[in-house]
Amino acid sequence: MNIGFLGCSKIGASIVKALKANSNATLYGCAARNFEKAKEYKEKYGFKVAYKNYEEMVKDPNIDFIYVSTLISSHYEHAKLCLENGKPCLVEKAFTINSKEAEELVRLSKQKKVFLGEAIWTRYMPSRKMINELIMSGIIGDIYMLSANLSYKIDDQERLIKKNLGGGILLDVGVYPINFAFMVLGSDYKDVKSTLIYKGKGVEETCLINLFYKNGIVANLYSSMNGNSDRSGYIYGTEGYLKIDNINNPSLIEIYGKIDDTSNAIELKNKLHIKEDVNGYEYQFYEALLAVKSGINEPVSMPHSETIKVMKLIDKIKNSSYIVNN
Repeated sequence: MNIGFLGCSKIGASIVKALKANSNATLYGCAARNFEKAKEYKEKYGFKVAYKNYEEMVKDPNIDFIYVSTLISSHYEHAKLCLENGKPCLVEKAFTINSKEAEELVRLSKQKKVFLGEAIWTRYMPSRKMINELIMSGIIGDIYMLSANLSYKIDDQERLIKKNLGGGILLDVGVYPINFAFMVLGSDYKDVKSTLIYKGKGVEETCLINLFYKNGIVANLYSSMNGNSDRSGYIYGTEGYLKIDNINNPSLIEIYGKIDDTSNAIELKNKLHIKEDVNGYEYQFYEALLAVKSGINEPVSMPHSETIKVMKLIDKIKNSSYIVNN
């Protein structure tokens, strides 16, 4: 399939590497906000065509599939442009600004019968299956709590600190702890309590989320743009717990047992290293391109219903959180 990049973003280097390893994908064209940037991107990464604008690309019959990586504030507009022109597309996270936009895109995808998916790469990675298989095996017993954090020192980046660009930590980074919890515990939570901390940039810089489930399980989720965290995820069970080294791109799962009554130490039962085919970005494209070939309009690993549930939770957090202004 001939792939077009709608948006010439920094993440493109990693996506290009993943696609070059995919025998079903050809880097065909790219388009940016200005033609000069698109031409530079074409030469740098080996695309065949640089388009003068986005409209020219989506109307090119040679383009089979489009990867959308513009600013979050533009995802709705650009995904809609793809769908209205019959172009299957994979849209970077966060999918849209709010659930209303997400629902409209899903409606249009179904109406046009054109593939639409969210590029939240952790949903497609092999680590997801490994974690779920460990839980199903009973090795840590019954889950009673989950925690996940993802924070970086990125409070100087324009896309994060400008509200009109989709700024704030929740849409850009907070989606990862949310998706981590949903992948393990499911998306049918009972209640949510959250705190958003503002420190003067006009957008939420830190987000604390507690998700409560009907069976008594609680998920504690944390994200911030003010400094680096260890980015770990923990899944606690009655017989032990799992530690996932980086919820944004897991490479190691540690399995712990109970506390030894004599030494008071927690037993490390096993370490599972995760090896990716390329760099982790390949899996979302494996699935998306196969879905298009099979006539399926949404990813199996991140169906439209899950994308909408994530966006609805984000809406709820933005509208009902306890607000701290410093």
